[in-house]
Amino acid sequence: MPKIIRQLFIIGNVLLLLSFAAATVRDNRREWKKYQKKFFVLEAKELEEKIAQEQDPKIKESLRPQLIAKKKIRYEIRQMIVKDLNRIDRCVTCHLGMDPLSNPSLTTNFTENPYKGHPGDFLKTHSPTKYGCTICHQGQGLATETAAAHGRVKHWEEPILEPPFLQASCVRCHANFESISYAQAARAGKEFFRHNGCYGCHAIKGWGGVVSEDLGEVASKPLARLDFSSSGLARKDWNIKNWILLHLTKDPMSFVPGDPEGHLGQPIPPSGMPPFYLDFKKDEANAIASYLLSMHGEKMPHEYYVYAPAAPDPALDSAVARGKHVYEKYGCAGCHGVEAKEGRRNFNALGQGQDAAAPDQIAEMAKGREPTLPDTVGTFTRDELKLKIQNGVPSNNIVKFKADGPTPPLYMPAWKEKIKGQELEDLVTYLLSIAKKGEEW
Repeated sequence: MPKIIRQLFIIGNVLLLLSFAAATVRDNRREWKKYQKKFFVLEAKELEEKIAQEQDPKIKESLRPQLIAKKKIRYEIRQMIVKDLNRIDRCVTCHLGMDPLSNPSLTTNFTENPYKGHPGDFLKTHSPTKYGCTICHQGQGLATETAAAHGRVKHWEEPILEPPFLQASCVRCHANFESISYAQAARAGKEFFRHNGCYGCHAIKGWGGVVSEDLGEVASKPLARLDFSSSGLARKDWNIKNWILLHLTKDPMSFVPGDPEGHLGQPIPPSGMPPFYLDFKKDEANAIASYLLSMHGEKMPHEYYVYAPAAPDPALDSAVARGKHVYEKYGCAGCHGVEAKEGRRNFNALGQGQDAAAPDQIAEMAKGREPTLPDTVGTFTRDELKLKIQNGVPSNNIVKFKADGPTPPLYMPAWKEKIKGQELEDLVTYLLSIAKKGEEW
């Protein structure tokens, strides 16, 4: 028995020694140590070249201690603690060129990541010690491996933002972002959002329509509330940026199909969002996503926020021009089309070209549309049109193509609390100006 115990003791010690050796090898092979080693090698090489080219013996001698220090420097985890923003960022563990302690100038002559300094002059006004890194770039600040630090891993919901989506961070703190030269994609995104009538269905922090959800905090929406199962995206790509882009680059009905035939109970329509992917170019979709990614629930300390007054309505000379502005301002294009040229898709609304006897009833229901205003507004008097805008058209008043099918997802809310007074008068003037004459109907 004692012999067996001794053998077990020896085996246990050998295993313990091997585990210590394996841990040491693994620790020395950590990814961040590889980057630090190469960074200091590059700096040492740069110093050696400078010493070799220097003609003044005194300057040459003063550079030698720096070279020795570079070659003896200790590898270590580096981090910045930003208490105001409740963040701990270890990004500078790999990105040493942006570490204010090891590289106070925050510039390098290296062009390869993670060794180069920060591009542009952002850090002159956005000190890393005050802001850290992830408040702008996102990612996982505590991580020290590339994939985890960049947030492209399962269960991390805020992966690193790349251009142009990085501009969303400018919008979060700068109310004046539209005048900032490096936030012009986000500025364009806000304009595309307005021009295409997104405000008609979606409010942003209370401003806009009530047909769909308020997007004021869409960038912090939990992924548990989103269904990516029909998106075709790999699990690692499930994040809010890609969820927004899906709505702009694919038909929303394809990944939010609902249950129009009521297999699970009451029929549910698919997404009512128009197929913007048919209209948007890639850079336009990216611009809108850049703007919406700024809509975050995390509140910035007021001393970090740059305030700016709201832009005034443009000064327009004619009632028609002012009315067209009101049409765009309140997002009427969301349902009735840009410049009111054509009504948007409205699933199961009664429309033209639908065949009640067609075998594919879902395809027929998908032909439903909102009214094309030039075809319809001329059938109302001025007072009737004003009343319709004020009272809206509830969803249960929309005539269905298939009576027992789902309620059409788009409806006209009552605008009487928002569009009134002179704005209402101007809007009606504009609508009547685009109405087809009786003989053209």
